[in-house]
Amino acid sequence: MKSKFRSAIFTSFLFIAVNVSGFAQAQKSLPLKITAIKAQLFYDTKGTFSPDVLATPDFAFWNTIIGEGSAEAPSTSTLVTVEISSTNKKGGAGKVELTATNEEGVILLKKVLDVDLVERATFYAPFWLYKTGCEKIKLSARLIGSSSNPVIRKIPFACGE
Repeated sequence: MKSKFRSAIFTSFLFIAVNVSGFAQAQKSLPLKITAIKAQLFYDTKGTFSPDVLATPDFAFWNTIIGEGSAEAPSTSTLVTVEISSTNKKGGAGKVELTATNEEGVILLKKVLDVDLVERATFYAPFWLYKTGCEKIKLSARLIGSSSNPVIRKIPFACGE
């Protein structure tokens, strides 16, 4: 009786070990890839968005809170969109995490969103940043469970007289 019990326990542990190993392997080879990070200023007085400021190399981020620099109007919040694409035709699902920090390393936002690319080629994960416009922000996006490095972008907001 003890022999059958030990055999059942051993078989259970073996089953769990194989499945955990397979799950870990599957997580490392997610069929997803972060293909872009975009940032758009939200214009408080107009209710509209700027074009992608990260795609504009000469965008002046000076005093955007009062509509100066390259801003078309005052802006105190920013929409960050992480673009995720599938690396295979069947798509895939997973989670994306965006962390936004200031120069001192203080976390301004850390949020995880579900990604669903089943039968689709691209997914756009939106993240809203409040109280933006005067301090530099570092954006770090990563796929949870992926072994790939995070994608990093910086928004060099600054204020002064």
